[in-house]
Amino acid sequence: MNGPNAAKPFEFSRYKENAVKLELERLFHGKCAYCESFYGGTQPVDIEHYRPKGEVEGVQGHPVYYWLAMDWNNLLPSCIDCNRRRQQKAPNAEIGSVVKLLSSGEFDRTKKISLGKSSTFPLETEVGRARGPADQLLAERRLLVDPTRDNPRDHLTFHVDRDNLIGLVFPRTAAPAAQVAEGTASYPPADLVGLAAQAGVSAMGLVSIQVYGLNRLSLVQARTKVLRDLEFILELSIGLTETIDEIEIETAREDALLAESQEPQKKQLLDDIAFNARIKRRIEGFKRDTLAQLKRMADPRSPYSELVRAWMSKYLNPSGAENG
Repeated sequence: MNGPNAAKPFEFSRYKENAVKLELERLFHGKCAYCESFYGGTQPVDIEHYRPKGEVEGVQGHPVYYWLAMDWNNLLPSCIDCNRRRQQKAPNAEIGSVVKLLSSGEFDRTKKISLGKSSTFPLETEVGRARGPADQLLAERRLLVDPTRDNPRDHLTFHVDRDNLIGLVFPRTAAPAAQVAEGTASYPPADLVGLAAQAGVSAMGLVSIQVYGLNRLSLVQARTKVLRDLEFILELSIGLTETIDEIEIETAREDALLAESQEPQKKQLLDDIAFNARIKRRIEGFKRDTLAQLKRMADPRSPYSELVRAWMSKYLNPSGAENG
């Protein structure tokens, strides 16, 4: 048996059953496996095949990955925007376009590019592409991040800058970056591997950003809102800490006066010290609440938790190392 006829779609729907959706939702906390957005409140989940169940775009004569159609390890929950191909506003694959976006802070509202994985599954080379169950999948030199097998942090990094809040994701640096000329890339971008090598970044990261649309306008806006929330919480925490310090200084001053005071000044000082203690406890409670909110935002069950952890690693972790 040579597998199904590549010209005839392989028809099945068991992977769409509710039990499959519920288990994937449990495993991924109701988030898209690629962009970490909650999909439940706005759109139905797509049960995505990491290796396409139908045609493989741009690969003539491939018999499709039919033997993985119901393989649990090939199924991922995806939002519609990451999975389905459509025109969206986003910087193109060229590094320079992202640099321009950072400097201006504005998307080019007149341009749209084709984004969404669909049936795309690009490899660095077609040599070694699996064509049947007997072939080794590990021989494929994949160019798309699989969040169940790869550590996304090895290939992707967030733009975290308190002076320039914009929720972009970059391919992680793999070598000293080089100057990259701007141009127009096809979809899927055939020249991205060379572009990544020239720029000194992860090819898997660069291709994944483009194919999944990880810098599409709606997603960047959502991540930017999270960054602004983090900034608000940080400023609030700093303000509360400063207020606690001021109360402690005032309490120390009143303690020093207490030893030399007579009634009724002593009674007034004792009342003031007790009042300061009550206010300090309340403020310390508010501060604990702000830190608890940060922990909730960094929890894997929260949307964009990886962005939150990257922000916390840079601004709250003295060593600068990413949280595990």
